[in-house]
Amino acid sequence: MNHSKLLRYLNDPRGPEEVLPALTAGELIELLDALYQNLDTPEPEFGAQAWYEMGVEESFRRSASPEGTAHGVA
Repeated sequence: MNHSKLLRYLNDPRGPEEVLPALTAGELIELLDALYQNLDTPEPEFGAQAWYEMGVEESFRRSASPEGTAHGVA
């Protein structure tokens, strides 16, 4: 994921509470990877830590729910 796409997520007015559950499993994995890489820089983007933590929670939620496996997250 390029930096501008990551910024689109971070600046989405709906926020992570609404955006993350709507992502496909692949999109969530891609976003988590981009957030992790961004957090491993000297100056991560504002809000990246919160988005990453909420994304990990969303991933765990999906893996714990019966429909989580249907989305390809297990």
